[in-house]
Amino acid sequence: MRLGPRNPRLTALVGELSVQDADFRRWWGAHHVALRGVGTKVLRHPVVGELTLDRDTLADATDADQQLVVWSAEPGSPSHDGLRILASWADSARETDGGRHRPG
Repeated sequence: MRLGPRNPRLTALVGELSVQDADFRRWWGAHHVALRGVGTKVLRHPVVGELTLDRDTLADATDADQQLVVWSAEPGSPSHDGLRILASWADSARETDGGRHRPG
């Protein structure tokens, strides 16, 4: 599912970012943020296997170096399930070490 301009997932993301970040809210309101690009990429993860992810890139209209890249998978797809497994694994790691876990 693409995050086009009328997509409810994109609307929810913009709403969340707007609530949490005054700069984003100002940039979005001034139309300094634009949907810059979309695409699909297939990745191979050593734990969950192949992930087919959609990419949506939002960019600052006045500074191409400032970008927010959103990776997503179609709900109910094997890739979505794989991302959920990875997210639960990351949550477990944070709980185990009291939030000190640093990937890498």
